Amino acid sequence: MVAFATATALQSGTSANTVFWYTGESGSTPARQTALALVGPSTTIAYGMRANEQALSTLVANVAVLAATTYSPSDTNAAASYAGLTKRVVTNLGAQQGVQQVSDIEADLANAQVAANNAQSLNSRTQSTLSGMLQNIEGVSQDQVGAELLALQTTLQASLSTTARMAGISLVNYLGSTVG
Repeated sequence: MVAFATATALQSGTSANTVFWYTGESGSTPARQTALALVGPSTTIAYGMRANEQALSTLVANVAVLAATTYSPSDTNAAASYAGLTKRVVTNLGAQQGVQQVSDIEADLANAQVAANNAQSLNSRTQSTLSGMLQNIEGVSQDQVGAELLALQTTLQASLSTTARMAGISLVNYLGSTVG
């Protein structure tokens, strides 16, 4: 265990030297995949988080160092020690190549929110379209349906009558009426 008074750098906490109030769920799936929502017929968004993600644990560790450090007014090295500590904390919290940042998590969640909003808009338009179609199907009056069926029946009878007359015509009948 590293003594608090002589510690010069951040150290990963263990159960022997740190109070663990959250150990996290260390599944094999990415953190965002821990919570999924089906927002459309074929659209699923991932919005999960883990408190032990690198960006969050780095943030908490650095803030904890700042919160735990006190300086005596009589310590002549306090100002230099504080400046060195804040410089290290700023470096740790600054953008580092290949290291997850809180802004990366924010971007992932913002993208999930945009996808959810787009799906909501699409679902609203689809619902409106389907409601209109259903109204056209269910909202037709029985009188209108009867009138259209009667018109269709009349047209069908006329067509069948014409077809029957044309079936009775032959070249012999035609020539017989023109010769006589």
